[in-house]
Order: sequence, then C-alpha cells, then structure tokens
Amino acid sequence: MKTPEKILVRLPNWLGDMVMAYPFLDSLQRTYPDAKVTIIAKKGLESLVSYLGDFAEVVPFSKKDFPGLKGVYRFGKKLKKSNSFDLFICLPDSFSAAVMGYASGARHRVGYRKELRQWMLTHGTDFPSEGTHRSEVYRNLLRQYNPNIQINLIDYLEIKTPEKVFPLPAGKNLVFNVNSNADSRRLPIFKAIEFINHWMETTDYNIILPGHHSEFDYVENIAKLAAHPARIFNLAGKTTIPELMAVLQQADRMVTTDTGIAHLGNAMGTPTVMLLGAADERVTAPIFSEILRMPRVPNLACAPCVRNTCKVGGVPCLTGLDGKNLV
Repeated sequence: MKTPEKILVRLPNWLGDMVMAYPFLDSLQRTYPDAKVTIIAKKGLESLVSYLGDFAEVVPFSKKDFPGLKGVYRFGKKLKKSNSFDLFICLPDSFSAAVMGYASGARHRVGYRKELRQWMLTHGTDFPSEGTHRSEVYRNLLRQYNPNIQINLIDYLEIKTPEKVFPLPAGKNLVFNVNSNADSRRLPIFKAIEFINHWMETTDYNIILPGHHSEFDYVENIAKLAAHPARIFNLAGKTTIPELMAVLQQADRMVTTDTGIAHLGNAMGTPTVMLLGAADERVTAPIFSEILRMPRVPNLACAPCVRNTCKVGGVPCLTGLDGKNLV
C-alpha cells in the first residue's frame, strides 16, 4: 500500500472527545511522520488542535455556515479543490461526517460501518466491542488501515508561561467544574454549595469555577450563595480555550463532573477527581489515569446509565457523593 502523503482527519465535535483523540493523533503522526495532515475541527474548538500535534492545516467547520447534508457535501468539495488527499479518517460515526469525507475525494476513506454510511468508505470497519475506551475506538481506525501503527507514551499538554496567559489568584487554587451539557452529569446547585462550604471551612483553597458563557448564571448563583465569596471566582464565559488550559495547568487540583473540562484538565497534568454519575468510566475516563480518581456512589442500581437525563430523578449518583473525601 502506498504511504499516504496528504491526510485529512475529521475530529469529533465535543471538547472531551477531542482530547480523547489525542492518542490517535500522536500515533498518526508517528506512523506517517512525513505526511501533511489537515484537521477538520468544530468551529470554536479549533484553537485546541495545535496543542494536540503539529499539523499542516486546521480547518474549522460550522453547521451554521454549511447547514444540512448539502452544506456538509459542499464543505467537502471545497476541501477537494484545495487539496488532493490520499487518506481521510473519520472519527465521528455520524452519516454527515462520512458525507464530508466522500465529498473530499480522498482516495482512501476510513471509518466505522454505522448509520448506513459504509458505501462512502473504502475501508469500513466494525465498531469495537462494548466497553472499549473511546481513545482506543479512535486509534483502532488507524490500526485497521495500517496494522503497523506506532504507539508511544504521550506527554501532558502544555501552555508556555500560563501565568501570563491567564493569571490565577495568589495561593492554592482548586478548579471546581459543576457544569455539563447533560442534566444527568450536572451537579445540582445545592450539592455544589455543600461541597464548596465544606472546602472553605477545611482547606485554604481558592475555588475557581469555569464554564461556558451560557452557564454563567448557573455558576454565579453558586458563587453568590456559597460561603466566603471572596475566595470564589466565576470564570464561566471569561476564558478562551488556551486561557482555560492555562487556568487548568496552574491549578493545584480539579474536581469536576464528567464533561470536556475533566478531560482537558487531566491532559494538562492537573490532579483530577471526576465525579462519576451517568458515565461509563470504561469508555470515557480521562486518559491520564496516574493523576485521576473517579468516586462513585456505591450500590446504585441505575448507575452508570449513560443517559443525558436522569431516569429516576434527582441525580442520586451525584447528590449521594461526599465532598469530605474529594480533596
């Protein structure tokens, strides 16, 4: 098989999944060190890509700018005009992602046989067994194309002079992320306040509350209602991706729900406690296990449910956790 010289990769759309694609991207570059790799990333997250490897080009994709399947096809055709790709690797398993690769005209197109999209793939493969970690799901695509892939230990991500990128308050800082796009993974306000009040009384940490700009009001309610507000800092909506990385890299530790920040902070080398609610840790645990703890409420019949909405109500998998044992 001819060694590919121009490779196109469609990354997943979520921050956490992008971080879990880091081992795949490292293996891709080690396996094909002379190839020019173009990365397609969701618009708004493209600034993360340069920290995941050294790539020829990063192309942001926006559903707003290229709506529907026609838009996706048009985006792929646009890529085809600027490059003649030898290989397309499709990490998302959606139909539209395969359409994008098909339209790009890449000679070889690699992806999973799902959603009736196998006719657009030249190298379709079956999805791995249940319980396979997502980082290996992604790397398996490369392995199916080339069994002789190169695998090495990956380094933590790094921001140079993070204190200049986004300075943190003096003293010890604990990043506490309560947010998630899924209701079943979001920490209720009363529970977040319970945790913070305990830490305020028993530690000397400042509490750093990150989040998306859409989560500002939720986080602000927590910050206002908790004890010792002078030691609580609401950063929701106030950081870019590199600035958030700088915050996480400087933090002494992080307690977080199962969301993108959990994966990003863990990849920055921050000692991480990820609260296990709906998540199946076999599939979505952060990738650096040596600095990771994942407490779970014992003997819950409903956990892990892997659902976006709590089916029993009240998210007992999160509200049943004890903040005393987290930091």
